[in-house]
This record gives sequence, C-alpha cells and structure tokens, in this order.
Amino acid sequence: MSTTKGLLSVLGIIALLAPLSLSTGCGASAKPDPSSPKVAARSVTGTSQLPASTAISVTIDVPPDGTLIASPPGAVTLQGTASVGAGAAAPAKIVFALDVSQATDLTSQGTCDPGATGISTILGCEIAAALKTNSQADPSKVLSGVVIFGGGGQPPDVSTSSADMSSASGENQFAQPGTDVATVLSSITKGNVAQFTPHAVSSLSPSFGAGLQAAGALAGTGPAKTIVFLSNGANGAGPAVSSATFPSGVVVRAFALGDHGCAVDASGSGSLADVAARGAPGSTCQRLATLADLPDVTVAENTRLIALTVTVDDGVAIDISATSTPALPQDGPADVQYSYLVEGLQPGVHKLCAQAKGVDSGGEGSVQACVTVKVASITLAPAQHVSELGTPGQTHTVVATVAAGAAGGVAAIPVSFNITKGPNVGGMATATTDANGQASYTYTARQHLAGLGTDLIAACFTDGQGTDVCAEATQTWQDTTPPVPSCPPGPNPGGNVPGSAGNGGQNPSGFYMLVAVDAVDPDPQVFLRDAGSGTVFGPFKSGTAVKYTQAPGASPDKKTMAGAVAWHITGKGDANIHARDAVGNVSAAVSCLVPPKPK
Repeated sequence: MSTTKGLLSVLGIIALLAPLSLSTGCGASAKPDPSSPKVAARSVTGTSQLPASTAISVTIDVPPDGTLIASPPGAVTLQGTASVGAGAAAPAKIVFALDVSQATDLTSQGTCDPGATGISTILGCEIAAALKTNSQADPSKVLSGVVIFGGGGQPPDVSTSSADMSSASGENQFAQPGTDVATVLSSITKGNVAQFTPHAVSSLSPSFGAGLQAAGALAGTGPAKTIVFLSNGANGAGPAVSSATFPSGVVVRAFALGDHGCAVDASGSGSLADVAARGAPGSTCQRLATLADLPDVTVAENTRLIALTVTVDDGVAIDISATSTPALPQDGPADVQYSYLVEGLQPGVHKLCAQAKGVDSGGEGSVQACVTVKVASITLAPAQHVSELGTPGQTHTVVATVAAGAAGGVAAIPVSFNITKGPNVGGMATATTDANGQASYTYTARQHLAGLGTDLIAACFTDGQGTDVCAEATQTWQDTTPPVPSCPPGPNPGGNVPGSAGNGGQNPSGFYMLVAVDAVDPDPQVFLRDAGSGTVFGPFKSGTAVKYTQAPGASPDKKTMAGAVAWHITGKGDANIHARDAVGNVSAAVSCLVPPKPK
C-alpha cells in the first residue's frame, strides 16, 4: 500500500522574584486567602480538518489560559485531550486508465505469459492488473473510475471515454471497489467498454497525452487521487504528454505490460516515464515482469491520530506521544489524553502550545491549541537588616515583590508573611500586591532581653497549580548600648536621705544608692570600685543602698548593715561605679565622692 504517514503533534506551554533564599514552603504560615481572586478555568481547544475533511482537535485543559506559575521551580503540567475521526472522511479515488488500441490486441509477450496465466493479449494483461488492484482496495475508503483510451482516428472518432460504473440511471463515473468495478473492467475489449452503458473509442493507436488528460479530468483535483495508467509501453499518437491538461495533486502510477519499457517514445509524443512525470510526488513508472510484481497502489489511508508535540515560545517541537493514553498511534475515530511536565521556565510570560497530527485518506494534517502562562518569582527586601533594640514601639518593615521578569510586577497576588524563627516568631499577616507587584508587612518588636536575636521572615505566594514559593529575609535585634550608672544620695540607717548630691560633689555622709538603667536589661548589675586600692565590690542589684567610707589607711572591706542600708563599704580612695547588662555591655565609671576619714 502506498500511504502518506502524518505526524500529530501536541504542544502544550510562568512570575519573577529574587529572594535572599528560596524554598517551596513557608513553614507554619498564614496562607493566602482562598477567596482571593483567581484565574477562571479556561480550556483552550483547537479544531481543524484533515485533507479529506476528517475532523481533528486538540484541547489544553490544564493549565487554564493566563495561569500564574511560581518560579522556582518554573514548572507547569500540560494536560488535555486530542481526537480524530469525528465525521466521515472523503473517500480516495482511483482512476484506471487502460490502453485499448489495436496494439494491445497483440499477444502478450511480457507481463502475462500466456502459458502460465492463460491470458493471451496485452489488453487482457492490463485488465488482469486492474482487477488485482481493484481487489486490494477498501470499499469503505475508495471510489474507482475507468477511462479507456486509443487515438489516431479522424473526427468524429474519439480518443478517450470514461466508463459508466453502475447500473443506476445516468452515467455514473465512480463506484466502490468490488463487483461493479470488476464487471466494468472485464467488459473491456479493443476500443470498447460494454458494461452498463457501452462506449467506444478509436483504436488505431494509443495516445498517452489524450489518456492522461481524460484520466486527470475524471480524477479531479486535491489529495488522495491516483491514476493507474496501463499500456504496452509505446505511445503512438499525439497530443504530446507535455501539453495535456492535468490537475495538480494527482499521483500517477504508470505500468508497461508489453515488450516495451517506460522510456520508449516511438512517436515523439512522450513515453510512459513522461506520463508519470506529470503526476504529484509519489508518481512512478514501472515495467511489470509479472503480475506478481504489481505493487499495492491502493491510496486509502485509515484515519489515524499519529503524534503529539509541545512547543514553548514557538521553539523546537518536543514529541510527547509517549504520554498519550491510550498509546499512539490510534485509528480513528479516537480520543486520547496526554500529560507533560514543562520544566525550567524562567520568570516572564510564556506561550505553550499542544499540537496533534493525524492522517486520513487525503494525507496528513495537524491542529494546535495554545495558552499563555505568567511565571513569577518573589523577592523580599531588605534581605538583611539590623536594629538596636530598646525603644518601646520599635517596628520593622519588609516589602515583598512578585514579578514576572521583563513583564514586571504582578498585581492582586495574596502574599503571606510569617516570622518562622527568632524572638518574634509566630508573627504573621497577609497582604495583596499592588500595581507594582509589591506588598509590605510591618511588625512591632518584642522588648527587653526576650526581644534580642534574629527573626527569619518568609514571604510566600501560591500559584495557579497550588505550588508555594517563598523568599526569606532576616531582621536582627541587637543591644550594643551599655547601662547608665548613677549614685544618687541614699538613705541613712534611719531611712532619711541627706540633702547633699553625689556624682561630682562630695557626699559627706557617704550614703549612696547604686543605680543602673538599661533600655533592654531591666536588671543590670552594678559594681563599686575602690579608686585607692582597685578593689571591686559587687555585683549589686540596681537600687542597692550603701554606706561608703574613704579611709586611706584602712583595708578595703564590705560588711552588711541593718535597716535601709544594705552594705558598709570601706576603701582607700573614692568610690567609682560602673554597670554591666546581661549581654555584657559595660558602662564607663562614675565617681561617687566622699571626704577622707580623719586620721
């Protein structure tokens, strides 16, 4: 069988963000609101017809056109269906053109050996070859017609005639292969066809040009038309083969059955090879040594879905036929499903196309459906930030940007913000991107020592396939500020506070409060140092009341006291105090002056 194989290709076809770090999950998170605007599901279907009018279609069901795809991973699954064969295909046509000139009444000297076949004439051998081809044709897919040709006569003699192919009223140019066609072929004799409606032509000599023109006119134009041209191989009369009017798209299969070959041109009007040269691609000329060498020239092709391909941004087609369920090829009518993962799409807008290819009796054809997807990534800024803790009400703001590469920011995308680690863990919120693709999150820092450390902040969005993509940033809350020490006058053992001031002026009584204030540590430690000996006493809790005595000749000492004063400290020189907070920040020293004890 001479068949034209076709390809059915299915094509199938994501938002941009650059984070500090990226992951496919946001941890325990405030998910974007499911009620937020989403792209409505929109399948895209392409429909067409194969050359013989058989319907073919391909649909992309997933993703819907306009879907947002997260990057990374920038992957989208194409899913859909392809079908072929809905509706009847136009049948193929075979036209048998038989040389009925007197030359074919001669004894067969080539293809049909009378001793082996019982066929005595060249015309009988032509009829036998046509009958064999007729028996090979599928009646459900082929129509057959017959043209007889001679030539060389004078008007009103005719050189060609088409046969009536059916007993139905009127002239019937075509019939399904089978009994009627066989009967018409069997009724052919020199210069005549007798069945149904008799027709006669001049039999003086064969005119290949006239026969070719008549057979072409009967076949018509378009695909799936084949002429089986049968002769003894020698052209005897004009017009020239090259001058014959002949339609495009018709395949000519010429066969020499006598003692001549394809190249013989006895009259100068053209050879059988010239006849074949007038046909469409696939046309041939062959000298048959025996009937067994007659090739299958049936032109009918089963309607078939044969291939699926995908393209991304009109690039090279990727064969995805192996993903088809059921497996390709499939004879029509047929419906198949496909699924293919397109990976590595970079942020931007991408065109994904699925193409189905099929074949029917007219040849190959294809159909395509396309969707666009917007691939977006997310960034979070500032990626790293450090703040000094210590002022109640301190806040930090991060800004997430959802963008599709050169296409810019993507608006109306819910972004979830989550503090996944750090002193402010558990903080969360959801915001929707603006026209620039940006959404922000501001939170208030936890205070005191519990607020120190590094927060890990994740910003995530969910794409149209349910994939989460996140960007992360860090916010460090630090304390580098030392406590502020002071030594205001303190109470005496009776609880009375003298009126004289410390911190620059002498406190004659030596009663002080050891005080330290820190913005982060509520309980900084206070140390007292004897300036005369270097001895350090403490740590003391801020607010401790002491009595300090400067005795240059005494040994530094610390003793407990009763009542409002906790300690009596004796040193060789004045008292200096400093403070240290829980993270190790140490203040400068502050002097707490007292007069020396008289000797």
